[in-house]
Amino acid sequence: MPRTFRIGIIGSTGRGDYGHGLDTAFAGLTDVELAAVADDNATGLQRAGQRLKIKRLYRDFRDMFARERLDIVCIGPTWVTDRVAMVEAAARAGCHIYCEKPMAGDLVSADAMLAACRKANVKIAIAHQWRAMPPIRRAFENIAAGKYGQVLRMRARAKDDRRGGGEELIVHGTHWFDLMMAFAGRPRWVSGHIAVKGRDATAKDATQGTQPVGPIAGDSISAMFGFDRGARGYFDSTANLFRQGVGFADLYGVQIECERVLLQVRQPGDIYVYPAPVVQPENDKFRWEKLWVENWHYTADHKPRPMRDWIHRGNQTLARDLMHAIVNNREPLTDGHEVLHVMEMIQGVYASHLDAGRRLPIPLKQRRHPLA
Repeated sequence: MPRTFRIGIIGSTGRGDYGHGLDTAFAGLTDVELAAVADDNATGLQRAGQRLKIKRLYRDFRDMFARERLDIVCIGPTWVTDRVAMVEAAARAGCHIYCEKPMAGDLVSADAMLAACRKANVKIAIAHQWRAMPPIRRAFENIAAGKYGQVLRMRARAKDDRRGGGEELIVHGTHWFDLMMAFAGRPRWVSGHIAVKGRDATAKDATQGTQPVGPIAGDSISAMFGFDRGARGYFDSTANLFRQGVGFADLYGVQIECERVLLQVRQPGDIYVYPAPVVQPENDKFRWEKLWVENWHYTADHKPRPMRDWIHRGNQTLARDLMHAIVNNREPLTDGHEVLHVMEMIQGVYASHLDAGRRLPIPLKQRRHPLA
């Protein structure tokens, strides 16, 4: 790329920090200068400056935008309390955005953020690293080429840790719903059920999560979504279901049933292929096969590559993509205007449940969160 991008970073130590490594998303890339960092925590700000080798430090992100000419800003905090203010400030400064997930806590906030980006003609990419993983992208290509047949059903398996239910719907659902869209197209309707201690949840059960990610409710959630071409998506999450000795990551994944094969998305962004649409335990000729990608799974000298840094590698893939999108005037891979449909799915689960589980069309007409 023929230009150097000046990168700003927003963190908030103790209040969402720098998310899942968004402070280092652009570190070490070519055509990049890490120019400035903002953090409202004085100690955290100094540590970030030392860690990132940045000297231009600000306690207020507004001061950073006023004094720096930035091309891209990484909005890192996982807390969404100041998300709208940060995005709007970046847009007013004409600065493109790489933003931590979840995109927002509700549709009103998401709409405001996207309106600011459209008005300023800036791009916003959301940190949905799973979509960037080369094995998953290879699976997208195989589906598009007709190798697996049509996508029929998709089932997301949550971690079912203490955040199970409402918090997991937005914290982990945001990744899985984004992948469902990538596999099957846009969501067209939603139907949901939410429970609290075995009873139907009500609006009075609204609460906050372990971190502020918008209004949530329920310790157990089941949801169904309809997509283009007749595909269905399912999401289930219940708090504290994991067994002793089974790690959360062991449960976490998405299963995609196609006409000819069954796909399993596993951490760290791997794809396993089974040569039938359902598992046939009685057929010993059928085996799961991992979808290998040479330059992702192996080093240049063909040694297995450690995958402990898979989130960082996903961030850097999306960082490069955003820079290319700016240069070529296209939408980024995880475009916020598309991720808005993920927010429709999440908020739609609550809207459907509080409307006796009625199937609601997407986009949702009511933008205000039903728990607000």
